[in-house]
Amino acid sequence: ITASMMVVEIAAGWWYNSMALLADGWHMSSHAIAIGLSAVAYSTARRYSKDPRFAFGTWKIEVLGGFASAIILLGIVVTIVVSSVERFIAPQPIHYQEAIVVAILGLAVNIVCALILGSAHHHGHEQGHAHEPHHDLNLKSAYVHVVADSATSVLAIIALCGGLFYGWSWLDPVMGIVGA
Repeated sequence: ITASMMVVEIAAGWWYNSMALLADGWHMSSHAIAIGLSAVAYSTARRYSKDPRFAFGTWKIEVLGGFASAIILLGIVVTIVVSSVERFIAPQPIHYQEAIVVAILGLAVNIVCALILGSAHHHGHEQGHAHEPHHDLNLKSAYVHVVADSATSVLAIIALCGGLFYGWSWLDPVMGIVGA
């Protein structure tokens, strides 16, 4: 769901010239990567759970998955800020109505993903020693990431509505920067 919506938002952002929509789409791409890294980390941790080389458990793999996700997000943030500054300096016409529809759809996808991940995060799972609950930083990272992505979607909608209803085209690149 996330990867499909990411493609739609990025393509629509370029097609409709909306930096706010692009920021939301690229942020969603980092969220898709975070979810993918979480899945790989879980799979790898399970595969090596009985391996004696992991004397202190495989939870480190999950932590590294969260760290890699943060590094990728940082690269995307820099790209969004640079592109938003360029759009602020050289504005382009934006197809507001179409971009708003895509941004609302993106928000709906983010809310569904947040509900799914939030449910998994709050129910959690126990891992590691029998007497110690395992705090799943990787799952928490993915959950927090998708909640932040929902906020980015809201910012995109606000920026696009401001441009459509008030002619504030400068809001689009500003919200791109704020979203980053």
